[in-house]
Amino acid sequence: MRRFVASLIIVFLLLPMMAYSVERVGTTVFQVLKLNVGVRGIGMGNAFIAGAQDVTSIYWNPAGLAWMSRPEAMLSHINLPADVNYDVIGSAFPSSFGTFAISAGVLHMDDMIVRTPAMPDGTGEMFTASDIVLSLSYSRALSTLFSFGVSAKYVREELYEYTSQSVVFDAGLSYQTGFRSMKLAMVISNFGPDATFDGDFRDWRTVSGEVTGEPAVESFERHLMPMSFRVGVFADMENITGLSMGENFNGNLALQFEHPSDVAERMNAGAEFWFQNLIAFRGGYNINYDTESFTFGLGVKQEFGNYMLKFDYAYASFGDLTDTSSLMNQPHRFSIGFQF
Repeated sequence: MRRFVASLIIVFLLLPMMAYSVERVGTTVFQVLKLNVGVRGIGMGNAFIAGAQDVTSIYWNPAGLAWMSRPEAMLSHINLPADVNYDVIGSAFPSSFGTFAISAGVLHMDDMIVRTPAMPDGTGEMFTASDIVLSLSYSRALSTLFSFGVSAKYVREELYEYTSQSVVFDAGLSYQTGFRSMKLAMVISNFGPDATFDGDFRDWRTVSGEVTGEPAVESFERHLMPMSFRVGVFADMENITGLSMGENFNGNLALQFEHPSDVAERMNAGAEFWFQNLIAFRGGYNINYDTESFTFGLGVKQEFGNYMLKFDYAYASFGDLTDTSSLMNQPHRFSIGFQF
């Protein structure tokens, strides 16, 4: 019966992707939903849907929440180009009925000057743009090897006086194969209805010649969600390679394939090395991305009685989009986790 249920879930995950076999560059909304949050996984080249088994599974693969044994909370800060920042908080709570998790994220930036064709230097007004993502997740293990998870996410975007909002869903599977510690996972993310901004806008492209005419008033078009399908594998380095790393060292390897709905297929690869299971060194590479390429990261965790404190850092290159004006504007990611 459990194999039958698992087969049905896999079919359910695969069928929606058949509608997205054609590349549609620049046609999706809510780009905030594409941002990875789990800093440990970012340091490993974003190849982490099969490795996530903590509170960051909310963002990588909700099925990973089922393997948690202790409640955990985390706070993450992500630097993005153009002084854009993304701050996220999340918590997960295992129980005999499965694992429940909640999360809230805010993408924000400084106020900007309102400019018009008639007043290109500014009107004296300011405007802002921001995104809010709220999520509720649930995961349950169907056996000692197999788990599933789902997330419902409310996303809201504000730009000047316009607002867009919607609800999207994630669904994932996690399978611990039992072969040399290998774990397999698949996730479909951001599955939901098309969305648009409320209200109308003035289309200055309809004004010909000097900027003296009246622009046409248009309604916003509806656009697709940034849906993606990912398959990944994660394994202990010693078990998968058969090589001994010594008493004080251990590590993990990860590989991931992604089929987005709007851009070409991508791959992610990464590795991490642990010293005495206290300090981690990570690295990875994003393959077939427009700007993102290498990543590296560090991690530290320490037990305090029945509690554990974790700190993770990652640097994710944005290529030509990387802000080199100052050290703090670099694409840093920070995360603090607390198990209790």
